[in-house]
Amino acid sequence: MQINAVNINNSAQKTPNFKHLNPWEDSPYNNIERTIVAGTTALGVLGAMALLAKHDGYSLAPKKMFKNFKNSWLNKVEFDEKPVIGIGAGSCLGGLAGGFIIDKNKENRKAKLREALLQIFNISVPIIFVVYAAKLGKKIGQKFFENGIKETYRTKIPKAVGGISGLFAGVYSANIIANKINEKIFHKGKGRKVQASDFSAHLDDFCVAAQQIHDGSFVHVISRLVPAALMVAGNEVGNTTTSNESN
Repeated sequence: MQINAVNINNSAQKTPNFKHLNPWEDSPYNNIERTIVAGTTALGVLGAMALLAKHDGYSLAPKKMFKNFKNSWLNKVEFDEKPVIGIGAGSCLGGLAGGFIIDKNKENRKAKLREALLQIFNISVPIIFVVYAAKLGKKIGQKFFENGIKETYRTKIPKAVGGISGLFAGVYSANIIANKINEKIFHKGKGRKVQASDFSAHLDDFCVAAQQIHDGSFVHVISRLVPAALMVAGNEVGNTTTSNESN
């Protein structure tokens, strides 16, 4: 879920570093330490999912969850802003906990805290844009196109345009917010601009956008990958140090 912060203060910087942190290859920690971070991140995601499922009235009994998967929370949930933000926060907090376990260095811990806060914004803002832009597109289509026109042209296409537009607008807006956070809270003005490769780290956003646009079985199955995709953020948080933090 990494998003690079837009460089709005350092326009003279000609060669910004666009590279994402690969939680495994770029981590300065050894295999055992990285595995600890991966484990706490997974626990954070599972814990968040359990709380969301319980809140929605689903049983957490293993027999009921796995024996009747079709009626489980994971199969029934629509990944809109509420579950995505909740799971994303669980991922970041889990990764942060693992990072604190493996590294006692105060400066590295500060870097992990910065990364956790930025990642939560980077998860939340695009998802909110996607969901509400898709809904807005649908409303516009219903208002300006006559009832006699095909449903595809009246609601589905405007909803698709809104969802896709929301994804791009959300990613850029998240970068601006991340940059402002760096300035005001962390006193770090240097940021990095968005490029096409940034969107490759947004599998969860693409899944949610597809889910908003089309409710077919294929999209439903693919969207079940959202919790796994959100684990990337927690692993980045836990493996971040002052030498490789993203901003």
